[in-house]
Amino acid sequence: MADGSLSNLIDIRVSPSLRHDLRTPLNHIIGYSEMLAEEASNSGREDLLPDLQRINQAAREMVERVDGMFAPASGTHLREPGKTGFQSAPSLGALDHKIPPSLALPPQTDGVEARPGKILVVDDNESNRDMLSQRLQRRGYATALAENGRVALEKLAGEPFDLVLLDLMMPEMDGHETLARIKADGQLRNIPVIMISAQTELESVVRCIEMGAEDYLPKPFNPVLLWARVGSSLEKKRLREQDQEHREQTLRSEAALERLGALAQMVAGVAHEINTPLGIASTAISIIEGRLASPKIKALFEASDETREFLEDIVDSSALLKSNVLRAHKLVDTFKKISVGQITENKEKANLPNLVADAVDLFRINARQAKLSITIDVSGMRGSQDWIGYPGYLIQVFMNFLQNVERYAYPDGKGGKVEITVGDRGQDGDVQFVIVVRDYGKGISAENLPKVFDPFFTTGRGRGGTGLGLSIVKNIVNSALKGDISVTSEPSQGTIFTLAFPKIIPN
Repeated sequence: MADGSLSNLIDIRVSPSLRHDLRTPLNHIIGYSEMLAEEASNSGREDLLPDLQRINQAAREMVERVDGMFAPASGTHLREPGKTGFQSAPSLGALDHKIPPSLALPPQTDGVEARPGKILVVDDNESNRDMLSQRLQRRGYATALAENGRVALEKLAGEPFDLVLLDLMMPEMDGHETLARIKADGQLRNIPVIMISAQTELESVVRCIEMGAEDYLPKPFNPVLLWARVGSSLEKKRLREQDQEHREQTLRSEAALERLGALAQMVAGVAHEINTPLGIASTAISIIEGRLASPKIKALFEASDETREFLEDIVDSSALLKSNVLRAHKLVDTFKKISVGQITENKEKANLPNLVADAVDLFRINARQAKLSITIDVSGMRGSQDWIGYPGYLIQVFMNFLQNVERYAYPDGKGGKVEITVGDRGQDGDVQFVIVVRDYGKGISAENLPKVFDPFFTTGRGRGGTGLGLSIVKNIVNSALKGDISVTSEPSQGTIFTLAFPKIIPN
């Protein structure tokens, strides 16, 4: 009788655990022969490859014979196409990847690039754990091992993992229960899980996927399929985390803008209240000036040089008081304009150079204390200086720029230059204002430069930095002003922020 017909005559139903035990040592032979083949290829011992290939192929043929001779005892089985009645279930490996013997041992440089990640290997068989761990480590992955589901859950609770390779058939706590507990835990459910088993029941595969498993791998492994599914699971996890981080950043930015809106509303209310006593003070000063200009009052001080000096001091003090009350009025009006602009978000027509000057005026006291010399150059303005946009948002952007210069470019009150240039570019319907804010301070390192607009990134948390300022600026420029913002910098050479936005903000 030919050996090839043996599987057609023997159809023995065995328990899944016995069938698993029969396949396990054959899987070891396949796995270790593949790793030895990789090692031989990398070390220049290609002469060993043909024998290792024969060992690998023989073990694979034995796996197929086991699958053909010993059918699973129960469950939903995979049928071979075109056959009816009870048939032995072929391995999932055979269905997923029929590959010629010459490709059964792909070299290390098979084009599958390992992504950084820490993987937990869960299997009750020590040789299985060791073999899979070695294969993963050869590809640059960090690994940890667990001999059953209980130990796996303890490790998952104690340290972060990017992926779990989980065997189905284990004592104490099998793969199904372990998977169920992982997916029921709010801290663990987002970790991708790939189920691994020699079982071939379709029911088990479907059940695992329905429970939340990322994928399923049969034993023995096809190395190409192994790396593809591991890499795919890690990449999907990375994309999910990236998407979640983006959503959280958006929520944080929206919350920050809401807080700023509430603050702006409060400032508007305070500004309104301050205007009342300032108006009374302005009226009183006008009365004093009128009285001091009266000839009768002047005659009272003509008696001596000393009394004439008294009158001069009173007139000078009155003029100084009047100028500062008017300045306070202007500052309060500017605060109110900013606040109303942020609350209503109504577009207004404004002279851009004047708006920039208003922002610098608001910062004048801080600039004096920080010894900052701020200049504004509008010589690059060729067309109209009128801007239709949101003045409150633009002044907020400038206040953030100037506060950053004070805090990071020239810390500790050492002072320095700040140059602001205002110009325009483009023609016809694509005309933009371009504003450049430049300092000559500490600068930003090449490592930190790409992160300056990231939420909560700051190098000056000890100096009051929250890491939200430039993130909010970028959000305002992109969303409200419909513009772009960029930054260039070199350590010890200073930093340049360039802001460009339309002369008319579109609806």
